[in-house]
Amino acid sequence: MDWPYHFLDLSQAEKHARRQSLDRCALYAQLSALIPIGLVWLYQTLNKSSSSRKRDYTAVPSSDSFNTRKQSSWWSKLRWWLGEDVVALGEVLGQREQWVGGIAWAVWLLVLCVAGTGRDYMHLTKRFGIIAVSQYPMQYMLTLKSFNPVSWMLKLSHEETNRWHRVLARGTAFLLSLHTIFYYNYFIQNHILLQKLQSPVVIYGMLSFFGLNLMITTAIRPLRNRSYRVFFVTHLLIALGLPVVLWFHAASSRKYMLEALGVFLVDLGFRKRNTITVETTISAIPGTSLIKIQVPVPRQRQNHFLRVAPGAHVYVNVPPATRGAFRRKDVKAANDASEILFEFMFNPFTIAHVDQDSGALTLVARQRAGPMTTALARFASSPSSSPSSPAAEEKKALLNIEGPYGAAKHFPALALGSGFDRVLFIAGGVGATFTIPLYRAIVAENPETKVEMVWAVRTAGEATWAVIENDASDILNDPKVHVYLTGNSGSGSAGQKREGGAGLSSGIDSGENSPLVNLGGETGAAAVEMDALRRTADGRVVSGKEHHWSRPDLKKVVDEAFGHGPEERVAVLVCGPTKMGQQVRKQVGRYVRQGREVWFHNEGFGF
Repeated sequence: MDWPYHFLDLSQAEKHARRQSLDRCALYAQLSALIPIGLVWLYQTLNKSSSSRKRDYTAVPSSDSFNTRKQSSWWSKLRWWLGEDVVALGEVLGQREQWVGGIAWAVWLLVLCVAGTGRDYMHLTKRFGIIAVSQYPMQYMLTLKSFNPVSWMLKLSHEETNRWHRVLARGTAFLLSLHTIFYYNYFIQNHILLQKLQSPVVIYGMLSFFGLNLMITTAIRPLRNRSYRVFFVTHLLIALGLPVVLWFHAASSRKYMLEALGVFLVDLGFRKRNTITVETTISAIPGTSLIKIQVPVPRQRQNHFLRVAPGAHVYVNVPPATRGAFRRKDVKAANDASEILFEFMFNPFTIAHVDQDSGALTLVARQRAGPMTTALARFASSPSSSPSSPAAEEKKALLNIEGPYGAAKHFPALALGSGFDRVLFIAGGVGATFTIPLYRAIVAENPETKVEMVWAVRTAGEATWAVIENDASDILNDPKVHVYLTGNSGSGSAGQKREGGAGLSSGIDSGENSPLVNLGGETGAAAVEMDALRRTADGRVVSGKEHHWSRPDLKKVVDEAFGHGPEERVAVLVCGPTKMGQQVRKQVGRYVRQGREVWFHNEGFGF
């Protein structure tokens, strides 16, 4: 079959009609993006109304949060299947729902690109471009943290809407690539390439295409994981510059660029309003790579944070006035690139605790290779100006705190009598900063709730931050909390060995015989003695010198949670390394496929 498109010589009237067709199809493409959002909103509204009558709950539709029902088992199984990861060459390429939704949306946009273009090659070429830029306002909106109507309407977190931003971005990048390729083919076929390369309009187009490809390249998962800061800075600068460049490239794109840049700037204003600058207390937790930040919230903003849902997070930024204190001592101020880099550092920290009396926040994070946590750890462990003060004492520093954010405020009620018969929390390392506040809130709401928490940490010292001063309900004393020490404390003998994992019934004994009971007190974390712990073959910790290391058997943990009767409705929440979330999801999936009523959420950390 011959290629249907040709270079046509159109009259002014025909060009005007083509322009109207281009603008009309671009408007259809932009407005049609509201249809799937409206359908999801309608589904949520009807489902919520039905659930209220049946005293049941439905989670936000996503890859990791949903509620299965016996009366619609096929739908529940389909949603679980759509939430599974797509893996190629060992790399996770998103979830099936992203691929299905992304391909369906790309096909729809391609239909809009082709429909009504006849045999006009330039009409098709221009359609690729105008349809792509018509998606930019929505593409920008899906990335916003504070001013995000989609997030508000569908009760989604920023992290959830950002997943769909990536899907839409790939579709628009594909269309803009076609737009560029078709135009360059036109230049070559008509022998005007060198002439057009000197045209300002084409130069602006080339700059836009280069910036687009740079964004796509830095967003590739291996590169993003290697240097998230490069990815973030590149995205931010190009996101601000691209609308300006496209403004001069094509007049027809200007209204879409104004909309995109407008929502972006409005969101910056909202984020500025939600940011406080306070003198915080930063300290390193001895014997670990953890950093604790205590944030005294100003009285006029305390209500804002006291109402925060458990499991929320804030973004931490170092203001200009403090950056000198975080600079390496061997680097002169004039040569310190981090002064500029700090402008782009907004690291998320989960709120581990909110003091209801003082309104102070406690944040806990692990030092990574990134510049923010490295700078915080260096500052916390730096020598004091007072010779008599220990190096690891608490240090004071001004920090910008923005938020709070997170998906937890959209969770269904989890306490007994609210729709679930049993709740299981699984956390790895600092992932407990997400699960512990939720656990405490559930127990406070209804102490009779059947809830268990499994927490895997490398050393006993990493659990000490969870001990709240003057709190009689010490979570490490709670028999429903099972702590597993999975790392080498460095004090074991040559005969140390790894044992098989254990389930809920064989986690760390949090009763009166557990040495973790006494982690609080006057000296706090510094008083932890690693040699005071000995692990038995079943995973419990008792006094002694010999260590037997084990990890929780996640299959056994999940089986025990679901082993109390097929009629029980179970909520499972996990926060930890990516592989932990994948393993838990795999085990929970066995019960979903059996038709069990499950609500699952994975607050996995990582990029």
